[in-house]
Amino acid sequence: MKKKMWKRVVALAAASVMTLSLAGCGGSADAGTPSNAGSTENTESAAVAESAEAPAENAEAPKEDGGEKIILKFSFDQGVGEPTQKIVDKFNASQDKIQVETVILPQDANTVHDDFVNKLASGDTSVDIMGLDVVYVAEFASAGWLADLSGYLGSDITDQMLAGTVEAATYDGKLVAAPWFTNSSVMFYRQDVLDELGEEAPSTWEGWMALADKAVGVNGIEYGADFQAAQSEALVTNWVEYVWSNGGDILDANGAPVINSEQNVEATEIMKKLVDEYAPEGVTTYTETESEQVFKEGKCLFIRDWSGFWTSGQGDDSKVTGKIAATKLPVGPSGTESHTCLGGLDLVVNNNIDDVQKDAAGEFIKFMTSEETQKEMTLISSQPPVIKAVYSDAEILEAIPFYSDFYGIIEGGKSRPKSPRYAKVSDAIQRNIHQAMTGEMEVKAALDALQAEVEELSK
Repeated sequence: MKKKMWKRVVALAAASVMTLSLAGCGGSADAGTPSNAGSTENTESAAVAESAEAPAENAEAPKEDGGEKIILKFSFDQGVGEPTQKIVDKFNASQDKIQVETVILPQDANTVHDDFVNKLASGDTSVDIMGLDVVYVAEFASAGWLADLSGYLGSDITDQMLAGTVEAATYDGKLVAAPWFTNSSVMFYRQDVLDELGEEAPSTWEGWMALADKAVGVNGIEYGADFQAAQSEALVTNWVEYVWSNGGDILDANGAPVINSEQNVEATEIMKKLVDEYAPEGVTTYTETESEQVFKEGKCLFIRDWSGFWTSGQGDDSKVTGKIAATKLPVGPSGTESHTCLGGLDLVVNNNIDDVQKDAAGEFIKFMTSEETQKEMTLISSQPPVIKAVYSDAEILEAIPFYSDFYGIIEGGKSRPKSPRYAKVSDAIQRNIHQAMTGEMEVKAALDALQAEVEELSK
């Protein structure tokens, strides 16, 4: 099936505004830890903390008319600091009842996670709203730390959002998070090589492997496949995509592990075959950085990577600028649909704060998730929005043309397994799948071991 190619070098000038700090969870996402689909780099200025000297906890600020404003503290990581501050300033100027103060944390997923856990577990009310990595929503919700947002974001709002982001924000039937921005992976490939061979982009793994066999030696191609198989969160995001696109899953509808199913064994065998026969020898040590470098050197036919690579992969340091196209991830032999792994950040509300603060937080979240605000955030940050209509907005497409094709990829996105013990589940996946990829364990044995571990974690 012919895939519509993303606009190439002519779009680069417009797309140069893209400096995705995301995954997963950046220019590359989920590199090594469950992160906000993004970069794991710390910035020195991140250790800074607040945008302004804020009033005392839950204090009120004077209004111009002599009344008092409700003060909300909003905490998130430095990766989206500047554009988010601009949006917050706009909200503060738009009304005179609520004043939002920002608390900016380092751009490190573990640091942010631990800061929020320490506050919420102790009943702290110094922070009202948080930008939380999507993989931690279940953990925080199961502990009772997150307020139910269903009363603030009804179906009239959530129906406008990408379905996968809403599903990831829902726990035990309640909307406990508001999707803020997202990200997903993409199959990037060398269009110049396909043109040389007179081929179209395949839609299955079988098709891509057959094409890779023909491509070696054409326009500098040395390897067919390039992806992230280091023992890291990057491996988790890769592996779940093979599973989903082969008709499998990690947990069933009741939350029970179904890891060692026939579909999952087959999917993992495909990934293992790519490691053994089509990828560079060091692929089991690759996160995003290493895999991207090999592709930019012009050595690989295709790479699975996060959407930000559309820009970073075609910079001055790349030998393949203007030669890249992109499409959906391939479907496995037992699958019917392509599914990509979602990353990103959600907005959550501290359940310890009082109802007045919660209502104010709800108003702010409605502003942040409105189509107008989502569009503005996309234009100034290039973070992929959660509101579907933004992807077809004329101004957005003029600035970021590839969104017209990216929407068809991200709308099939799914979230990683929702578990209150996600960090341990992730660790179990990383260890067992990596052993399967390196040959330390047979694929079936690795999935049996992983099944047993996740069953134990689910008790």
